[in-house]
Amino acid sequence: MKIKKGDTVKILYGKDNGKQGVVLAISNGMAIVEGLNMFTKHVKGDGKEKKSEILKIAKPMNISKLMLICNSCGKPTRVGLKREAGKVERICKKCGKTIEVIVKEEVKKEEKKVEKKEVKKSTVKKETKSKTKKE
Repeated sequence: MKIKKGDTVKILYGKDNGKQGVVLAISNGMAIVEGLNMFTKHVKGDGKEKKSEILKIAKPMNISKLMLICNSCGKPTRVGLKREAGKVERICKKCGKTIEVIVKEEVKKEEKKVEKKEVKKSTVKKETKSKTKKE
């Protein structure tokens, strides 16, 4: 995914277009942006324990409505991916600087396997005696 949790984004469409916020959560192509896309929810109380109240909730919005804001140039930009030697870099398309470097898990697993082979333990096989029945 090109947009991740913690990124600053700009909303392109909808009632909050042009506003900026930080991504709180992402799931299934939908993102929740802090303080944006707010809706009111009326909760009815039961009269004993729960109270009736009106809540403000940030609803998820589609990632296609969001554009990442680059940390270095401060402009909304598209995100490019550059892959080399087990590393993936997210790159700003406007200024060309790296936004984040991601190390793939596969490379980490291979490094662990190499370490395990070096510390290889000796194994001893036990011989089992077979009993024969005499009749």
